[in-house]
Amino acid sequence: MNKIHVLDEKTAGQIAAGEVIERPAGVLKELLENAVDAGARHIRIDIEGGGRELIRIHDDGCGMTPQDLAASVLRHATSKITRFEDLNALHTFGFRGEALYSVAAVSKMTMNSCTEGGVGSRLEIHGGKVQSQSPAPAIRGTTVEIRDLFYNVPARLKFLKSASYERACLLKVVEESALANLSVGYTVVSSGREVYRLEAQQGEEKEAVLARAKEILGTDVAQGLAARFFETYGLKIFITPPDKLVATRDLQFVFVNRRPVESKTVQQAVYKAYQNVRSKDRHPAFIIYMELDPASFDVNIHPQKRDIRFADEHAMFGAILQAVSDTVFGSATPVEMKVSGPAVPTADPEVPGENVARQIAAPFPVIAPAPAASAGLFELVPGEVTGLARPDGENISPNKMLTARETEDPVEYRAVSAEFTAAAAQPAAALNKTPQPAPAEPAAPAWWRGPYHYLGQLEKTYLVFENPDGLILIDQHAAQERVLFEHYLDAFEKRQVNVQELIFPIHVDVTPSNAESLMSWAPWLKEAGFDLSRFSPRTILVNTMPSMLRFKEDDMKAFIVSLSQIVSADRSNDQLKRKMVAMLACKKAIKAHDQISAAEAQQLLENMKKCKDGMHCPHGRPCVAVLSTKDIAKLFGR
Repeated sequence: MNKIHVLDEKTAGQIAAGEVIERPAGVLKELLENAVDAGARHIRIDIEGGGRELIRIHDDGCGMTPQDLAASVLRHATSKITRFEDLNALHTFGFRGEALYSVAAVSKMTMNSCTEGGVGSRLEIHGGKVQSQSPAPAIRGTTVEIRDLFYNVPARLKFLKSASYERACLLKVVEESALANLSVGYTVVSSGREVYRLEAQQGEEKEAVLARAKEILGTDVAQGLAARFFETYGLKIFITPPDKLVATRDLQFVFVNRRPVESKTVQQAVYKAYQNVRSKDRHPAFIIYMELDPASFDVNIHPQKRDIRFADEHAMFGAILQAVSDTVFGSATPVEMKVSGPAVPTADPEVPGENVARQIAAPFPVIAPAPAASAGLFELVPGEVTGLARPDGENISPNKMLTARETEDPVEYRAVSAEFTAAAAQPAAALNKTPQPAPAEPAAPAWWRGPYHYLGQLEKTYLVFENPDGLILIDQHAAQERVLFEHYLDAFEKRQVNVQELIFPIHVDVTPSNAESLMSWAPWLKEAGFDLSRFSPRTILVNTMPSMLRFKEDDMKAFIVSLSQIVSADRSNDQLKRKMVAMLACKKAIKAHDQISAAEAQQLLENMKKCKDGMHCPHGRPCVAVLSTKDIAKLFGR
């Protein structure tokens, strides 16, 4: 049996650091909280190598004397509390005195600090050991420089993700801090490139929140936020209404006494308010502030003080539910609201139902083959001028494609998939070969009970068929979503994705943290046909797209924004591929309230028959419902 012994200071320090710091973002969070607690009005953050090489924070707060600077890196040293009872009246972010001690144990740390009118001091620590303390310039505030993070804990380095992903996590921490502390300005520089310059917000709080939300969440999301303040728990709600929902939960922020926290109670209350007006793949973006008595909640249930527990979880759930309902729906309760369809951008938004026949007739958007003499990049169809290009010399709008051959006006320019162009360009001799026997018809799936007789369309959303079992209802959007999903997924898995290069790259604006996440997947996305590059900290350039797609510029922007919100280093390639393909299928499928003909309905049913799972859309919703003859008979008492 091993003897009990006391750990040496170095080992104990590294273990303590592991409880507080998992990655560079944990370091930044602790240092930002210290800067805000010190009364900083502006904070500058410099990052290199995703935070592993350098994290430097300079604040203009109250600073420290040489004596306090030396004491600040000791274990359990803090200026926030003096006894246990102080925890019930705590109004600062940090209090345990472990942040600087823990960071110093796993890095090469240098600190410079000075109080107003005081003497500047510099402290250097490597791996928890003080190397030197010396005089420094008398500049009010504190600068903390962290280099070679985890240099003495190689096992921790092994579990860090790519530099792009770690930068995304660092920027997420800055975004949370900036939304929590509106009166503080932030400047963020990553590898010499300025990512954020957020000015301190003054004046009326609602306008200050919306102004900062515009800089962090983006203009589109911020402009769609509904806002309302409540006396209960000091609640301030900023949330997107049902027609402005987004594709991810990443744009959800909860602050208790300005501390960013995670709470299942709050999240479940918000989703309860939206339960009748939200599709499964859409989520509310929100910023929720509350001011509570420190004794009414506990943030010390997790080493990083991220999770929170309320003294009365039931009362908090009810208050959030009511506040969100009042903010979004006014005096009506969520149950009284009319259920709305998925808030998904349409692929062809000009005329409902236009080109529906072309979309349904095959498991991919049908594109007429170009003549053999064509460059194979455009199909010219008599019709409305789209503004992409004109043979009469007008400017080409900077939204897509490459070239177009002349034809009679007016014309519409559509991208043509290279795989179909190549087939159309085969020499005539190839067409005279001995015909090959047609492949055997695949066996019908278990759910197939033909023959099917088309009866009509219900609310221009559900297709009604009759078969030997009774009445069959098909959700036209979910059904074609499944058809397109399997077609696109098959092409991606077989690496049969033909790529179309764009003369004018499409500029897409996203949040800097989402841009970093997206670029961390850039090599994989290039294999999938999307060549992305960086234009600025928050602007991504789309240089190519899969030729099977026919997205217009606005639809491509909406797709990339949605994609930037779902990427994560924790996803596997297969997870991201399925999620991306499902999103593509959703945006390209026909929508509810699109009028389709009987022939188109029959063709969609035939395409469903060929699917591996024709009964469910990619998100798991059923595509088909059956009302049996027995059920119908019961309705009439037979």
